[in-house]
Amino acid sequence: MTITPEVYSVLQSIVGADYVSNDPAICEGYRSGPGGYESGLGYERVMTKIPGCVIMPKTTEEVQKIVKVCNRYKLPYVPYSTGFYGPRSHPHVEDALIVDLKRMTDFEIDERHLYAYVGSGIIYSQLQEEAMRKGCYVVIGGGGAQASVVANLIGDGWSPLSHRIGLPHRRILGTEMVTPDGDIVRMG
Repeated sequence: MTITPEVYSVLQSIVGADYVSNDPAICEGYRSGPGGYESGLGYERVMTKIPGCVIMPKTTEEVQKIVKVCNRYKLPYVPYSTGFYGPRSHPHVEDALIVDLKRMTDFEIDERHLYAYVGSGIIYSQLQEEAMRKGCYVVIGGGGAQASVVANLIGDGWSPLSHRIGLPHRRILGTEMVTPDGDIVRMG
């Protein structure tokens, strides 16, 4: 489905005009990605498509509204958080919506209980810097310090230390997520 002016207007009403774009140059930039294994030259270039639109929500509730709009208009969408590995973070169909989570930057370290609350837009270098200020550290996963903490932990967050400290997804104590149906689920 093409992102019609009607759908575009609805998306704008959710996040504001500054945080949604169907500009071809911006959409092409998302296909090429910010780097990663192939920097948009190999598999990414052949197997992924240029998105029809990009939207940047700030809250879980905005993500929920976006998912519900996508369901209503049968619009394919892909959540995107730093885009380190293109084949997993780029659409494989024409005119899909990329839901870029970089504005979801809620972040807090609980020093007493030694856990961090991070939004999908927080990258490892931000988490490591703040942890070190508090006398702690985090293990930076295989994606590197520029990768989203959340995306890396639920995806391929392996590191050379995984054999000593356990698998990355086991470090998640709780989560708040939007299901494909548009429901918000909170666990942990």
